[in-house]
Order: sequence, then C-alpha cells, then structure tokens
Amino acid sequence: MEAKVLKDKLDGILQQKNGIIMYAVLKKDETKIIKLINVADEGGEKAEEKDTSEILLEGFTNIVKTTFETYDDSIKILPLSSADERKNGLYQYDLDELPEEMKFMKEVLIEDSNIATMNFNDDKLQQITAFIIVIGNSDNKIVLYKHQYPIGLLKRDKCMLTPIPHKNRLKKVEEDILRVDFNFQFCLFDNKFFVSDIDKMEKICSFHTLITNEAKKSIDLIKKFDILDNIEVLEEELDNVTFARKLTRVYKDSKVLGKVPKKTIVEFTKNHSYFIKNPLKCVDDKFVLDTKKSRDTFIKLINDDFLKSELTNYEYESLAKNISN
Repeated sequence: MEAKVLKDKLDGILQQKNGIIMYAVLKKDETKIIKLINVADEGGEKAEEKDTSEILLEGFTNIVKTTFETYDDSIKILPLSSADERKNGLYQYDLDELPEEMKFMKEVLIEDSNIATMNFNDDKLQQITAFIIVIGNSDNKIVLYKHQYPIGLLKRDKCMLTPIPHKNRLKKVEEDILRVDFNFQFCLFDNKFFVSDIDKMEKICSFHTLITNEAKKSIDLIKKFDILDNIEVLEEELDNVTFARKLTRVYKDSKVLGKVPKKTIVEFTKNHSYFIKNPLKCVDDKFVLDTKKSRDTFIKLINDDFLKSELTNYEYESLAKNISN
C-alpha cells in the first residue's frame, strides 16, 4: 500500500464530526493497567473559550495530519519485519506477537471491556506512563499511543505560581500538574498498527522479547537449509536488538532461503564485487562466521541486500529497496 491511500483514509475521518476519549496507562509496582480519564468540560469563563475535550481533539487531530503529511504520497508502507536502513520509512506492524502497549490499544476499542475510570484517591499522576487517545465516531476510530515522560509532571513541591487576575497577585499551585504535549509514537487504524519511528517504538514497548522470539524463527529456518557451519554464533547475537531485527526479515520475507540453491548462493559470494572487501569464509559449501563483520555480511546476503543496475551493470549494496510491481 502506498502512503497516499492511508493518508486519504485518515484525512477523510479527521474531517468528520469526531469526539475524543483518553485513557491513561498506569504503572503500579511492576504491572501496567489502563484507566479511562474523565475529562472535565465545564467550559471557560468566556463564551468563546473551548472545552478541554475540544482543545485535546484539535491538538491530536492536527498532529495526526502533520505527521502523515511528512510522507510522500508515493512511498510504500513496508512490513515492520522488513525494516531497513531508511530513516523516513513508514511501517505496518506485522510480527506474530503484539507488545503489551498495542494490546492495550485494541482493548480500548472493545465495547464491553469495562475499563475503570481513573480515581485520584487511588491513582496518582506520577503513575502515568502513557496515554491512549481515541479519535473518531461510531463508524471509524483512530487510536494513538503517546508515551509520557517524567518531565511532563510538574510537582507542587517545586513552588509553581499562577496569577489571580482579579486580585492582581501570584498564588502557589496546590496540586501537581500534568503537561500533555500533542504527539504520538504509533497508531492503530482499521485494525492495523502503523509505526513511523522504530527506534522510539523499541524503547517504549516491551519489544526486545518479541523481536528475539521472531529472530529465533529465522535461525531455525537457516538451520533447516544447512548453510552455516557454526549457526550458534547467530544465537549469541540475539541480545543485539538491531541485529535481531535484521534476522527477523529472514523468517518473514527471505527472497533467498528456499528459493535459491545453496550452491548458487555460495557462487554468488565468489563473484559479486561486495565480497571482495567483505569475504565470507566457506568450507564444504557452508559459511563459517568467525567475525562480527562476517555475521553482518551473511545477514545482508540472506536478506538479498544487493542490486545490479541493468543500465550500467554496476553492482551495489542496497541499504533500502522496494520491489517494483
């Protein structure tokens, strides 16, 4: 799917008459739970002032529009498992398991989920680790996940002052204040998760275990084709999230394993110009990975990260590529 298709669908929804619902993700001890936020909409003292919900709806609607406007209409939305080195990619989450944060996003859309309302006698502002924002109507909804950093909490012990205009004085704020910026890290729409910043998602979500599990499937696949002499070295790299994510591409979308004969793969490494500077040791038609560089080179090989220009016959290493239809 091209970005324009998604942008047009989102824009169509955001132009409708929508409402907004907010949930807080609370961390209590080592457990995370979600609770509904009861937004007070008493309105301002002046007739032209907007209610709190209106301000929140406008702010989050605008940031959704702004975020997706940064993508060219023609770029492809890629599976997260095929994430490469491009910095401006837009991805759709396609791993078999969902992180806890994304499960919460689905839960708020269940009509009879019976999510409790946040109660400030029991729940504290400092327990909030994220917000889940639902924008939409009865027909269409967009769900945003917004991580809340500790600096967003302004504690009353800092001696914050606020003006009292009719008395022309400053008064100490008696309660903690929560600052909410208009941003989000990933979203759920039409039962699909879209991610623009993988690095932030990996830091926010319980992601390492999921990626490791997916990478293990790739190792099993490589083992099945008996192309490595010492496959255990890949298992030793699973703590490296970046490397594990590259391994995930093998299981999800390998264009090589099971499609290209082993002898052809070996011959390719003897003839392609990239392997002159990045040789792979081979014994009895099996690769031996004895350095970190050789491990990275092998993953490039299995992920088919090489191109040859039909125009010039030049050979290239490809950090990012789309398949032409």
